Amino acid sequence: MSIEMIFKLTGLVVLSSLPFLFTLNGDFVFDDSEALLKNNDIKSESWTDCFYNDFWGTNIKSAVSHKSYRPLTVLSFRLNYIWNNGQLTVFSFKVTNLLCHIVCCLLVWRTFQKILNTCSSTSLNAIDISYFATLLFAVHPIHVEAVSGIVGRADLLCAITFFIAFLLYNKAMTNDKFSFVTLLLSVSMAAISMLFKENGVTVLGFCLFYEVINALDKSKEDLKNPRNISRMGILCVSIVLLLYARWTVMGGTKPKFSHLDNPAAFSDSLFRKIATYNYIYFINFLILIWPQWLCCDWSMGCIPLIKKVTDVRLLFILLLYAYAIALLVAIFEIKNKVFSRPLLLSAALMVIPFIPAANIFYPVGFVIAERILYIPSAGYCLIIVIGLNKIILSRNQYKMGVFCYGILLLSMGLRSWQRSYDWQNEYQLFTSGVSVCPRNAKIHYNVAKVADANNETKFAMQSYRQALRLNPEYHQAMNNLANLLKNQKKYYEAEYYLRKALKLERDFPAAWMNLGVVLASTKRLDEAESAYKTALQYRKKYPDCFYNLGNLYLEMNRTNEAMENWLQAVHLKPKHVLAWTNLIALLDNTEQMNKALQVIPDALKELPDAPSINFAVGNIYGKLGRFAEAERHFLRAIELSGTNVPAIYYANLGVLYHRWKKIDLAENMYNNALKINNTFKSAITNLNSLKKLKQQN
Repeated sequence: MSIEMIFKLTGLVVLSSLPFLFTLNGDFVFDDSEALLKNNDIKSESWTDCFYNDFWGTNIKSAVSHKSYRPLTVLSFRLNYIWNNGQLTVFSFKVTNLLCHIVCCLLVWRTFQKILNTCSSTSLNAIDISYFATLLFAVHPIHVEAVSGIVGRADLLCAITFFIAFLLYNKAMTNDKFSFVTLLLSVSMAAISMLFKENGVTVLGFCLFYEVINALDKSKEDLKNPRNISRMGILCVSIVLLLYARWTVMGGTKPKFSHLDNPAAFSDSLFRKIATYNYIYFINFLILIWPQWLCCDWSMGCIPLIKKVTDVRLLFILLLYAYAIALLVAIFEIKNKVFSRPLLLSAALMVIPFIPAANIFYPVGFVIAERILYIPSAGYCLIIVIGLNKIILSRNQYKMGVFCYGILLLSMGLRSWQRSYDWQNEYQLFTSGVSVCPRNAKIHYNVAKVADANNETKFAMQSYRQALRLNPEYHQAMNNLANLLKNQKKYYEAEYYLRKALKLERDFPAAWMNLGVVLASTKRLDEAESAYKTALQYRKKYPDCFYNLGNLYLEMNRTNEAMENWLQAVHLKPKHVLAWTNLIALLDNTEQMNKALQVIPDALKELPDAPSINFAVGNIYGKLGRFAEAERHFLRAIELSGTNVPAIYYANLGVLYHRWKKIDLAENMYNNALKINNTFKSAITNLNSLKKLKQQN
């Protein structure tokens, strides 16, 4: 390997990684929660579950599945999980994404070389087009979402296998004795790419286009060459078979999306639909050219429908097609009766992988998704640098051309660096989204969720209300706002929003459960029971609902039913701390010690580091006279509580020492309890009793 090649490789690796290094210590953000943290396929003991489920862990044939079948991507997450000893460590996942991006950049470089080197019209170049275009691809800000968001792994791995499939197909076109084997490998790699993400199959469409253009560039007679015809036939058959297989995996049904996900798809007006789709194409192209306005979510009201012919946005659509015509003129140089093969292939690389997201054959579940542009951006970058090369040659301004390219590369790199910071945590991500899409109710909803998690209740409520102003039928926002109101004991306002949400979405189990909590809090116990049971009708495996129903039955003095529901909660969610705590406490209060001793090992196995579990166990052992074991669990509960030890933990440990005749220790514990709560009556009474005992002795 020459010094020049080593220098180029080093430069490419550095540039493709530098803008993203600062997000490696960030958080799981946005869709990462559903795809990783809540996806049991990643943690399952079975390696095959992901082949029956969608990307989010739902059965692929289920009516509620998004039909995004990406089992190999899920397996890559699983390998990260195993590599980290069963931990979902952000750093490991993000480093893997970054490495995938670097590998993809190397493959893009090789792909550009193959596209350019087989064309005689590019033999005179002022610059290394393939390398310059790859550097631009490496730092393009549109890639931040794919690299910094863990779910973007699907696009990265799909792109890697996409370009490998193309390079194999290019090899198969050499007509050597292994060409058929190489062709089959290319088709197999396309199938693998499709298992990383659905649009991987488009590589076969690009290869087919590449075959035709390659033949036309040489001689029209090449199209009649039996080998060429055989290759194209195999490509066509493969596309049909892979699409049929994909349809079969989906259970022969389309994914179901709401009008909030893709408003234009649900429009009754053909004009509105076509005009809005074309404007969306313009926005996609705009953020490729000038990636200033980047947002993690473009749904809901982010891009209002074009409803009238007087809408000024129609001018931007005309501008888009004017550019397309200018590009076609540049591709087909009419005067010379030749066409620019590199430009045509670059345009094809930009357009063909985008077709599945274009709402042409079927509506998709999003308006704009920046990571969808990961592969198409390669074609765009090549077009830009081919144009730069042409300008330099025609103007004979090499230094000025390279200087302008350097400014472009630097600005793109700095924008990627800046955008990477937005992807470090959800608060930055969503607040940046508000500045780009202030009309997007979902962005405000997500800002509210993050604010709520950070205990910024007032800001959260304002954001939920703003989401509802933008979308008065946003039932999830109503449910979450009602939760905050419930926590502030504004029960009747909370009930108003919950009932309104249930009018919009009757099969909304979370709202039914929360309504049950509100009704129970206002002592309408029978209505609360009915609400909980309705929630369980719509979601049979709902541990939190079983837990709350257990609490209701306890309040109604139906202790056996309370225990049954808490047992059901911990069966469905073995790490449900509150259900275990209440169950052990109830067994303690009802003197069911034998049953408690049966339950305790399971609770401690699942939650050995839960303070409330250790405290409840300590109470049981204390009553049974097993003082040493009780002491161990009380001390463990206090240790695990850190700086937020409840006064009752010290008070009950004091009672244990009191009964154990360890008077000084008991006194110390009572004093500790009173330091936390100086009005703790039982601690005051017990301490006074202890002092009298000491005086008598």
